Amino acid sequence: MPDHSPRHLLEPSKSETRRRFRARDALMRRGEKPGAIWYIEDGWAARFKLLRDGRRHISRFYAPGDFCDLSWLVAGAADQSVIALTPMRAAAIERSDLEGRMRGESALALTVARDALAEMRWQAEWLITIGCKSAAERIAHFLCELYFRLERRGKARDYRCEFPLSQQDIADFTGMTAVHACRTLRELRASGLIELFRRRLRIVDFPQLARIAAFDVNYLDDPMAASMNAPAAPQASHPAPAAAVRPAVPLA
Repeated sequence: MPDHSPRHLLEPSKSETRRRFRARDALMRRGEKPGAIWYIEDGWAARFKLLRDGRRHISRFYAPGDFCDLSWLVAGAADQSVIALTPMRAAAIERSDLEGRMRGESALALTVARDALAEMRWQAEWLITIGCKSAAERIAHFLCELYFRLERRGKARDYRCEFPLSQQDIADFTGMTAVHACRTLRELRASGLIELFRRRLRIVDFPQLARIAAFDVNYLDDPMAASMNAPAAPQASHPAPAAAVRPAVPLA
C-alpha cells in the first residue's frame, strides 16, 4: 500500500545537515524550543513523558521515513521528550526555513495540514484502543498498524518488517506492564499469528491478527487523498470485523 500523500514536499535535500545519534541520545528534551524538524533516515526513536513517580508513557514511535515532529512548527516548547531507541541517522530541516517556505508555498502548507489531520485521526484511534481494548487486542492492533506504516514508507513487505522494540517499549506504548506485554506476545506467538526473531517481525496470519484487534486500516488513510480517488488499499488490509470471528488467543 504506497503512500499517496505529497509528503515528498517536506523531505530534506541532500544539502540538509545530517546527524547520527546513539541509542538513548536525546533528539529533544521536554521544555526545549525546537529549532529543527528531524527526518528519520535510519533507526527508531520514541516520544515520551515521564510521570513524577518515574513511570513512562510512550506516545509515538518514529521509524525510517517519519518526521519528528511537525507539531513543533507551532510549539513554543516541546511538551514531551524524544530519544533514539536504536542508533539512527536523521536530517535536520531548520524550522525557520520550513516556516518561510510554508508562507510562500500553499502546497507545502497543505501537506503540513494533512499531516496534522492524520495525527489527530491516529490519536483518536489510540484513545479508543487503550481505553476499551484488552491486552491482546491492543498489541495485535499495534502490530498491524506498525506493519502498514512501514509498508507505506517502503520499509516492509510480505508481512515482514524490522522490529527493534523492547517489551518495555511496547508496554509503555500500550499502557500495560512489561510482564503483561511479554505474556501477551508469547500468546500471539504460541497461536501461530506472529514470529519475532532477531529484531524482526513476521505476521504469519494477518487476517486473524486483524480480527483480534478489530483493526481497520481506514484511519491511516489520507482522507483528502481518498476524496481525490486515490488507489484503493489491498483487500487484505480491510479484514472482516472482529465480532464475526472467534479470537485465536485469550483476550486477557
